Amino acid sequence: MLPFRFKSELWTAQYTGVKAATLGAFILHIKEADPDTIYYHLYRNLFEYHFLPTDFPNSFAYWLAENGFHVLAEKFSAVDITEYTSLKEVKDKLVALLEESPDDRERVCKPFYFIRAVRSVINLGISAGNLSELIDGIRKAGIYSLFYHLVSSRLVSREATNDFSRWLSDIGEDKKAQAIESIDLSTMSLYEAKDRIIEILEGEKW
Repeated sequence: MLPFRFKSELWTAQYTGVKAATLGAFILHIKEADPDTIYYHLYRNLFEYHFLPTDFPNSFAYWLAENGFHVLAEKFSAVDITEYTSLKEVKDKLVALLEESPDDRERVCKPFYFIRAVRSVINLGISAGNLSELIDGIRKAGIYSLFYHLVSSRLVSREATNDFSRWLSDIGEDKKAQAIESIDLSTMSLYEAKDRIIEILEGEKW
């Protein structure tokens, strides 16, 4: 069995110089956006542990709501980004929602500024060969390591499960793997998710 190797993720925000002031322009620029731009606007709220000042889970939905496109905002909010293993898949879903909307595409809105996430993935030099070492590694690693293994790794592996659950299944800890997979990151911060994962891993009932 291969050891679990901890990685982490670093972001730098880069302005693309692209903005949209109508729904029509918003649709066009989402279609043209590169994966790192889609990634930034969909995943930033998780990465920065709920930075948005509303209940909307991503900056696309927040902009839509702010400009009165409430039905679209709700539909964008309902998209569970942790279910996707490809940025193209989630982008196609967003475009489909926008294309079917009857909203006025020419009405002038507050501008939306498209930003790209310039990302770096680093090896932390921490590994685990058993359950106890995995718990110790999670305690030592920061929340951005947690984000990588719970969220970004799905896009890297193209598998619909997180790194922790995949590794736990490999060592026969299926119940713990399922419990971690069932964590809803939209309802808690990464700090709270970290505590929950450690609770699951240390618990006897799992």
